[in-house]
Amino acid sequence: MKNRPDDRSPAAAAYTWASRIIGVSWEMVVPGLIGVWLDHRLGTVCVFTLLGFAGGMAYGLWHLIRLTTPKKDDHDDGQGNRQWNDG
Repeated sequence: MKNRPDDRSPAAAAYTWASRIIGVSWEMVVPGLIGVWLDHRLGTVCVFTLLGFAGGMAYGLWHLIRLTTPKKDDHDDGQGNRQWNDG
């Protein structure tokens, strides 16, 4: 399957990437906040907070790398512009 050229405006492409980055940042922060809540609820010192932030950071970095790594069916259009397949 050939990739279609991205015919969206630059602003639309920027908004798409901004929403992806915001989503990844939430994936990194929310598990830590849940850990803070669990520590407060269970009376533990900071066990779940550390586990939450470490797990969220690991998952967020994995997702960020996956978003930015070209897939096998992505190709260069000959002018140095990568055609991304979001599927």
